[in-house]
Formats: sequence, structure tokens, C-alpha cells
Amino acid sequence: MSNDKDIIKELEKITEKGFRTLSAINDNNTNYCYTMKDDKITELGLDIDTLNLNDKKLESLDKSIGKLQNLKKLNIKFTKNNELPECLKDLNNIEHLSLYNNNLTTLPDWFKEFKNLKTLNLENNNLTSLPEYFEDFINLEYLNLNKNDISDLPDLLTTLNNLKSFLLKNNFNLKWNGKNLEILKDLHKKGTKIEAPRVFAFQIQNNLPDEQIEIIREFEKENIEKEKQAKYANPINIKIVDGKVVKWRLFEYSFTFLPENFGVFKDLKSLEIVSTPLETLPDSFGDLINIEYLDLSKCSLKSLPDSFVNLTSISKLRLNNNQFNEIPTPLWALKELIELDLSNNPISDEEKNIIQKNPDTIREYLRKKATIKIFISHAVIDFTPYHIKELVEFLEKQKEISEVFFCEEDLAGNIDEWMLNTLQESQLILFIGTKKSVFNSPDCANELQLADKFSIPVIPIKGDDVEWPELAEINLSRELGLEFDKDNFDEFCSNLYKYIENFKREIDLMSKEGREKGITDIYERFRLMLNESINDLKKQIDLLGKRIDKLEK
Repeated sequence: MSNDKDIIKELEKITEKGFRTLSAINDNNTNYCYTMKDDKITELGLDIDTLNLNDKKLESLDKSIGKLQNLKKLNIKFTKNNELPECLKDLNNIEHLSLYNNNLTTLPDWFKEFKNLKTLNLENNNLTSLPEYFEDFINLEYLNLNKNDISDLPDLLTTLNNLKSFLLKNNFNLKWNGKNLEILKDLHKKGTKIEAPRVFAFQIQNNLPDEQIEIIREFEKENIEKEKQAKYANPINIKIVDGKVVKWRLFEYSFTFLPENFGVFKDLKSLEIVSTPLETLPDSFGDLINIEYLDLSKCSLKSLPDSFVNLTSISKLRLNNNQFNEIPTPLWALKELIELDLSNNPISDEEKNIIQKNPDTIREYLRKKATIKIFISHAVIDFTPYHIKELVEFLEKQKEISEVFFCEEDLAGNIDEWMLNTLQESQLILFIGTKKSVFNSPDCANELQLADKFSIPVIPIKGDDVEWPELAEINLSRELGLEFDKDNFDEFCSNLYKYIENFKREIDLMSKEGREKGITDIYERFRLMLNESINDLKKQIDLLGKRIDKLEK
């Protein structure tokens, strides 16, 4: 009988447990088992934690274990002491060691002699750092630090050239900083298989831009909290092609808004935010111009930002089970849209019928409702007498007008640049026609030139000191205009808005092509009406001539 078999008998006597012989011991198996090779114990599983041993028996146990000089693998549990048992001190030939679930907070200095280690399992302990002597564990191939309290990774990890697997999951205190990321990336480049906290693992695989990974990390805080509580956490459901985020699914999160810079994910083709109490979308959402499929169902949205009109690549849009009380008007611009779901929203019966129609009909209906931006062109001297400020305030309160631009009396800075930018944003210009603006205002003349350049329709509003023929000299048509009525200003404002509403429905103000065509059509109708009037007048003149001839005869 070999000495090692005697040792097993000693252990059985001390622990009052029967030890089983196995062909191999699985990782973390501490259920009183061992393996033998050539009459030598090479693997041992031992759970001291469940034993009620007095000091004398513990001393005997230490001595017996210390005799196992041929031991290559040891799985041991000893949580009552929270430190490595002295019995391991003489077993520094061990190559595979599992110290799983032992409440360890530190490793002793004598552990540095375990230089033959190939695999080391320290999962589910309370370690906050690794000793510097780990750099001497050059044979280490597998290191498991899952479920510890590591906050900073040591540089020495990058010197372990034989390390094939490094496990670091559920270290919730691991700092998100450049050093930790670089160490993990360096290991990854060397071919080490890494299991790290979810966002770390995702980033070392994909190396996204900082602004993108920071947004992802913000969302993942919610899942980290779930993991801490041992609850199910959604995976990071993102598809990346050629280093670009092209698909993302966020399901059952708790956020109510997206970060203001969410538009940095400009390569997204498919986005799903489902069963989440999302209430608003940022203006930058309009930067996601490559999106083809968008699912925002089962959220709490009531409206869409104006920038949504930029998402012209969308072909399928799901907005069902939200809080929309009308069809969102920005949808008028989605020229590729072929499938729209707005079911289970509190919209009117009339609009429920509209959404059953074909996409072109829906788009045309919404285009006429869409809000526009208006630029008021006026001479500075006319600001007060023509109540420009009050006119702006009135117009901006109206449903189909989103913003009104005008030159304030104290406007400073690069006025030409401001004028160029705001005019390009506008879909309609109101020109306050006066002697000053028509004949002696370089700014007004420049604004009319820009209007012509960008095909922006101009509605002239004739002032008291100018006549329509004078406005015609600068190509402003009486047929498209109104006369300012300062004595009945409120009524004038109401009539002006009604006129703008009708103008919007007659002309597609939302595109340069639409504006050009609309203006041409209007002038053509006026030309035909004028021709008809002239022809009628000629007939009346001819008839009158014939009557005169009869009288003379």
C-alpha cells in the first residue's frame, strides 16, 4: 500500500468523510474526492468549510495534506478562516489550483512560491488587487477572477505571455478608465480569451469611438444593477459591421429619454427601442439618416422632433402603443416609407382612416399640416411702425409655424452669415414693402436675391407709403400679396395666417423642387386668368363697337 493511500485514510479519519476515487476531478469539485496515477494522488477535492474540526484535528489535517507532494491539482474550500490554510504552503508543485468561493481578501506572501501554476481559479472571493509577485507566474495559462472586487488591473498581466484565458466578469468596481481598457486590449491582441464586465468585453472586441461607447455604457448601468441582484440582464444587442454600429435593440429598459448626442450612431440601419418608457427623442435623432427600420413601439412618445424629417431612408416604422394623439407630421418627409404601424394610439377617428390609406396619400395629408419656418424681411426703420415684434409673437403661437426669423433692432455679429443661414432654413418669406425696404435697403435687396437663389416664395405685404406697381418693379406680385392694416392689426394677423395656411396647401413648401413648381403653377394660373379677362374684355369691346355701328347707321 502506497504512502498516498495511507494519506487518504488519514484524511478520511480526520474529516469523518469517505473520499471517492474519480478518473478526473472537475473544476470547483470539493466533494471529498481524488484521482491517482501510478499510486500517487495527483488531484484532490476537499471542503473544510463543512467540517466542524477542533484545532487539534485542523493541525493533523494540515500535516496530512502537506504530505501530498505529487499533487498537481487541488480544489479546496475553507471560507471560515478567510485566508489560505498553512497546509498549502508546502504544495508549491501544484499546477492547477481552485480557491473558488472562499471569501479571500488577500493572498499571503508565501503564495509567491507557486510558480508552477498553470490554472488558478479565484472566482467568488473578495480580492481587490493582485500581488506584484504574480509577474513571476510565467506558466499561468488560465486565471479566473470572476466575482471579486478588483478596481484597477495591474500592468503585470501583460507580461504573462502564456495566459490563454482571463476571466474578470462581475467585478462591479472595475474602473472604466484608459489604463484598464488598454491592459485588456493588449491581452486581447496577444490572443488571450477574455471574459470581462459586459461593456469592457464589448469595447475590447469592437473599439468604438469614445462618444458612442459612453452612451452604451450609460444604458448598461441598468443591466449592471440587475446583475448585482442576480436578475436577468439584457445582452448588449448590437451588430457591428466594419467597425460601425448598424443594428441595435434595446428591450425593456427604464430610461425616459435618450442622450442629446444620440445622433452619433449615424451608421445605424436598424434600431429597436421597445417596451421602454421613452417619452422624448433628442433633435440629434435626425442625424440617423441611414436608418431603414425603426421600431419605437410600446413606449410613451407623444411627438417626434422636427429633425425626424431627415430620416428619409426609413421604409418600415413601428410607433404602435404610444401616446400620439395625431399622426406625427414629420412623417410627411419619409419618401421611402412603405409600412407604418400607429395602432393603439389615442388618435382621432378621422386620422385612423387616414393611416389606412396608401403612403403617398398619408404623406400629402401630413405635408399640408407640417410646420414651417418663416423669415420676415423688413427695413430696420419699419420695425416699430409695422409691429414686427408683435407679428412674430402672433405667428409663433400658430400651430403650423415652428419658428419665425427676423432682424432685431440690436442684432450684432456677422449679420450676413446669420441672414444666409436663416434664409436657407426658411420655407416662406414675408416681405414688408415700404419706400425704405423697396428702394433704399441693401439688406432687404440681398434677402430677396437669396430668396430667388434658394427658390423661397415671397409674400409681399404692402405698406402705406408704396404702391403695387412699385413692388412689381422688384418682382413682387400683387396676386401673391396682402396689404398691411395697422388700424385693424389683430384682424390683419388672423387673415395673414389663414392666407399662409392656404398657401401651404397650394404649394409644397418643404422642398426646393416643390416650391419652384408651386410658384410656377400659381403664376401660370394667374396668367390664364389674366388672358381670360383680356379675352372677355376684347369681346365686350367688340360687342360695344358693333352696337355703336348700329346706332350710327
